[in-house]
Amino acid sequence: MATESKIKLIVAADEPALFYSSVSRAEMDLEAIDVRDGVYPVGYGPDGQVFKLEALGDRVRISQVEGLPPKPDDLRALLLRYLSAAGVHDAEEAEPLGSLLARCDAAVD
Repeated sequence: MATESKIKLIVAADEPALFYSSVSRAEMDLEAIDVRDGVYPVGYGPDGQVFKLEALGDRVRISQVEGLPPKPDDLRALLLRYLSAAGVHDAEEAEPLGSLLARCDAAVD
């Protein structure tokens, strides 16, 4: 049985992704100016839940988008881009989302 990933939030970025153990950790880590400039266009929960990032003054607020269905395929594409950029070339599109997340656990902040 696979162990559960400690990743609770994945933020799309030019890295191409940042991984966080909590939303509050991401809110403390990310800079409002970068959110305003579109550096972090969207966040995802581990099942593809969509999160919006907003800059409020010099603070960042991250909240789940209500009423929008999860986008696991978008998250999968982001994780595959991240793994490829990290030099992991054996990840496949058909690999379960949980398995892809587990491969990214080392990057969690």
